[in-house]
Amino acid sequence: MTTTFPLERQIEHTAADWWARLRDPGLPEPALLQWSEWLEADPRHADAFERASALAEAAAAMDTASRRDFVNRFAPRRIVRRVPPRFALALAAGVALVVLGAGLFLAVRPGSSGAPRQYVSERAGHRDIDLPDGSRIELGGATSVTARYGRDERTIDLEAGEAFFRVAHAPRPFIVNAGPLRIRDLGTAFNVRRTGDRVTVAVTEGRVRVSPLAAQGDAATVELGAGREVSFDPETQAMRILDVDPATATAWRGHRLEFVNEPLSSVVENVNRYSSRPLRLADPALGRLTFTGTVQVDTIDSWVAALPRVFPLRVDTYPDRLELTRQTTTARGTRPR
Repeated sequence: MTTTFPLERQIEHTAADWWARLRDPGLPEPALLQWSEWLEADPRHADAFERASALAEAAAAMDTASRRDFVNRFAPRRIVRRVPPRFALALAAGVALVVLGAGLFLAVRPGSSGAPRQYVSERAGHRDIDLPDGSRIELGGATSVTARYGRDERTIDLEAGEAFFRVAHAPRPFIVNAGPLRIRDLGTAFNVRRTGDRVTVAVTEGRVRVSPLAAQGDAATVELGAGREVSFDPETQAMRILDVDPATATAWRGHRLEFVNEPLSSVVENVNRYSSRPLRLADPALGRLTFTGTVQVDTIDSWVAALPRVFPLRVDTYPDRLELTRQTTTARGTRPR
């Protein structure tokens, strides 16, 4: 017997089905194109998909018992037995989405359709984010981003820290706003680090287009391919382009921070995203010194202790911080402990 459903209900079920299919890492490229075409075919499709994604995220955050009760409540056992386990939650989402009038969906949904979603990682932490379109973000320590998925573009605001983006293909452009820069994805994967208004963008796969927000026209826009990096200096308003090893550009994912001719002030701010004790510059002039090298995030105190060997400074140790002070005598600061 063939069962038919009203159009709105069919859309909700199709959205839930696409949500489940996009979780399959082996999903072929033609299927991604079909999903994109379906998404763009009707504004109701995008709305339904965003609702399905939000509901699934809420269900995923439940403990095991609550999730089991949720699936049993919205997906009858006789139906769940007939589908693979990985589709059970999606089926529950599809069933739940048709009871909006009863208010059940609104009880678990974290925000309205198209509402901004903020993601934050802890100091010295690492967090992986799966976005509704199949894109993925990896957050470094003490990093904050806000995702805004509109009808015309997918936008991520990087407020602070460092993030690695692996972007799923879709008709809507994928944009990252990082302080003074706007980065438009033209390929697959790239890394962005923001330290105040100092921003570094490195491409590991594909291409990106980088534009200063304050620039007029396309004169200041640069396009980068894999193995290239651009750094924006807020003092000079200049963008410096370098060749870069993709592994070095994303070294933080392996618990290493890599710097090339970076102001010590910027280095300290990035190190502080991983340090258990904040590092402070007692003399702002020290911040203009440049540093090139590697900082292992699990041996930060050893790196700090070695700084007086290469810079005219000493390290003063306090219970709640480490302080870098300009060296005026031959005495050395104590080793951080």
